Amino acid sequence: MLKKLTVNNYFLLIILSAIWGSAFFAIKIGLESFSPITVASLRLSIASLFLLFFFYIQKKKIFFTAQIIYLLIIIGIIGNFIPFFLISWAEQHIPSSTAGMLMAIGPIITLVMSHFLTKSDKFTIIKFVSISIGFIGVLFIFSTNSFGNIVEYNFIDLIAKFLVIIAAFGYMLSNIIAYEKLNQLDSFSITTFATTFGAIFSIPFFLIDISFNNYNYTFNYNSILAVIYLGIFPTAIAFQFRYYITKTSGPVFLSYVAYLIPAFALIWGYILLSEKIGLNSLIGILLILIGVYLGQNRSMGEITKKNI
Repeated sequence: MLKKLTVNNYFLLIILSAIWGSAFFAIKIGLESFSPITVASLRLSIASLFLLFFFYIQKKKIFFTAQIIYLLIIIGIIGNFIPFFLISWAEQHIPSSTAGMLMAIGPIITLVMSHFLTKSDKFTIIKFVSISIGFIGVLFIFSTNSFGNIVEYNFIDLIAKFLVIIAAFGYMLSNIIAYEKLNQLDSFSITTFATTFGAIFSIPFFLIDISFNNYNYTFNYNSILAVIYLGIFPTAIAFQFRYYITKTSGPVFLSYVAYLIPAFALIWGYILLSEKIGLNSLIGILLILIGVYLGQNRSMGEITKKNI
């Protein structure tokens, strides 16, 4: 049974959205010096070392069973390594902001999967309405011109965008697995060992990549900083928020982060790049926030208890 949502839940969701919204820009910078496999592997390796260090100094313990190890490996692969690689590869061909905006498909994926794969996070009329409002908000943020660019036909671009959607699917599926199957573990343990197993799984691919492709990396300071930032903030710290929110609020609530990411892409652009925010974008952000609120409003949920 999910706990009643508090201001803290919404605050953490906004913080997570802001951090994840910055990840796409950092990936783009990292790709200036590193391949997609290397970006994904280094991101996970840095994050796992960071998490294992704090796990050790906090003297935390975890009782491993074969099933727990198996589930953590699965989460590390489909929820960490594969999405990181797919998004990194995609950003070679599409803008980082486009990758971020495509993550808005996440709540729709989660809404359907959680209905069939969870016991307490079912599909209701109010959640359908909230998803619809949020999606309309995303369309406002896209605006006519930018949305046209997203759906414009180009084979490589189309493949890149499709891979981002697969990455979103991996994120959301791993959240549901953690929520349903790893209730006995705290969020920090899940984050630490799912990330560590994802990093271990990535290493052979990283070694093959640098051995067979003979990359001549031209390292630059910004790319190195970007990869370190990716490992610590959008991975180690953000994933701690991710699993904590999933365990306390459910995978559907966590999936709304994908609606907030486009909003923060605009906000970061305004703050860091002096990009203008149009009226459409402001309306879109407002609709997104309304959708998130309606989707988790317990009093309204009681009125619409009947599942679709």
